[in-house]
Amino acid sequence: MDDATPIRAGTAAWWLARTENADDRPRRRRMLSLDLIADTALSVLDTEGAEALTMRRLAQQLRCSQASLYRHVTSRDELMVLAMDRAVGQGLHPPPEDLGWRQSVEWQAHSFRDFLLAHPGLVPFLRGTERLSPSSLSGMEHSLGQFIDIGLSVREAYATASAFATFVVGSVQFNLGVDTASPMEQRLRRRLYEGLDPDRYPILVAHADELSRMGSHEEFEFGLAALLDAIEARLR
Repeated sequence: MDDATPIRAGTAAWWLARTENADDRPRRRRMLSLDLIADTALSVLDTEGAEALTMRRLAQQLRCSQASLYRHVTSRDELMVLAMDRAVGQGLHPPPEDLGWRQSVEWQAHSFRDFLLAHPGLVPFLRGTERLSPSSLSGMEHSLGQFIDIGLSVREAYATASAFATFVVGSVQFNLGVDTASPMEQRLRRRLYEGLDPDRYPILVAHADELSRMGSHEEFEFGLAALLDAIEARLR
């Protein structure tokens, strides 16, 4: 890699450089901390939305100068990577110890989905690079151990953990801004389906009432059960 090429925040190269250069950073007595900055950024995302989260707005919330803020994070991209790591750490919790593996995975999937639904402003920023952050790696380490313990190979365990993470995040992202449980939304969907060309959309028209009542929660439960069933089938 050309030394002049900027390293994209959140990539493996970025996390490695951040770790290797940690001892070279000047140590100052500061009121600001990365945790405080990340928590404040997440608060702005929750209350004001993604467009409001600028370095200037964040500095206002922290009651510091932008120059002070830039001594901790060099760009908005870097800020978002650190904030998402903080968010993942807040959203991932160990399951109760008395659960079997299937119930444990279900508990974790529901817990993380509930966290994302409560903080929808985070979801558009959860991309592949966030899987390399410390909080995500801790979650991955737990999941690897969980799936290896039931008999999957290391590669199978990694792919399985990734599949569940992708499914949970995707299920929330796909339904952002849509309340499928709303009676009004369901009525409008039924009207939309019923008004389609029956020659082109015969199934949607014929089953408009039933399909319009399918909600995102029901879709999530079906998909989660299908993933778990597939793992059990592989273990036989």
